[in-house]
Amino acid sequence: MNVSQSVKLAGIFVALIVLYFLARGLFGGGASDAAPEAAAADTFTVVVDTISPAEWRDEIVVRGRTKAERKVILRAETSGIVAETPAALGAQVSEGDILCRLNVDARKAQLAEARAAYAKADLDYKAATKLSEGGYRSETAVASVKAARDQAAAALERARVELDKTDIKAPFDGVYDERHAEIGAFLNVGDPCATIIKRSPFLVVGAVSERDVAKVHQGDRGRARLATGETIEGVVRFVSSSADPATRTFDIELEVPNEDGALRDGVTAEFTIFAEETSAHRVPRAALVLNDDGEIGLRSLDKDNIVVFTPVRPIGETPSGFWVAGVEGDIRLIVTGQEYVTAGQKVDAVTADEAGA
Repeated sequence: MNVSQSVKLAGIFVALIVLYFLARGLFGGGASDAAPEAAAADTFTVVVDTISPAEWRDEIVVRGRTKAERKVILRAETSGIVAETPAALGAQVSEGDILCRLNVDARKAQLAEARAAYAKADLDYKAATKLSEGGYRSETAVASVKAARDQAAAALERARVELDKTDIKAPFDGVYDERHAEIGAFLNVGDPCATIIKRSPFLVVGAVSERDVAKVHQGDRGRARLATGETIEGVVRFVSSSADPATRTFDIELEVPNEDGALRDGVTAEFTIFAEETSAHRVPRAALVLNDDGEIGLRSLDKDNIVVFTPVRPIGETPSGFWVAGVEGDIRLIVTGQEYVTAGQKVDAVTADEAGA
């Protein structure tokens, strides 16, 4: 009996289906064995870089000005006409040098009169004492004479001081910076005569914010650049303990040498305070991430390539990244892929050099 062509094709198709299912039953185990290898090939790969701790010193920049450590306006302590200004303006003067001399007028005569009155009172006291020893004067009379002598001594000292006040003298070594009275001017008590500035050391003064004041301590080094172009170095000698009520800033003073007298009072300055050194890690900006609790930190790998999240505190910034505190020793920091992994996850890792190659 002849078999049609369509029946032959149907038989071949059924035979192929049967052979397919037989083959799948015989070799299906091989496909399931390959599944773990496929899963292993899907492990996430990150790029790591080993970061070591380094010494870091914070820098606090302050705007301020130069200031003389001592600047005094000398004022008249007695009235009179200026008779002489012996020192040249701008000259270096020593303690005790006369800057203004007033006319003595009748003060010398008053001193001579007080000196004579004291001499007479002293003779009277000595005579009364001898008479008292011989029984010719009472103790009361001697006490009265002694009181008169003491009164004359006080008047003599007062006349001496009044005469001495006609010479207005420098209270310390410094620079004669300003003359307030010319020859012939009349000065009352309290009128200014001259200004004197102590030449060295000088100060650079400014104010630091509440955020930065805890970083600055007495003895820290500092460097100031003045508007006049000079660069000077010194040490912090004072940090205020109370804030300015209006600005909430704290006064700070940088002491700098000025032996050559080149610095001037009141020049605008920008100075940098170098805080105490501490150990920190410098990391790329992109390496800082947030965890689910909103904490800032770093994701790194342990020796088994398990992701670890470490909270950190940024303490400084540079063009190449952030300085952070809170990490101990060397770390294998994830620098690429840190946003796509979580703490506890096992990953594959390549170094930054390998990734670049």
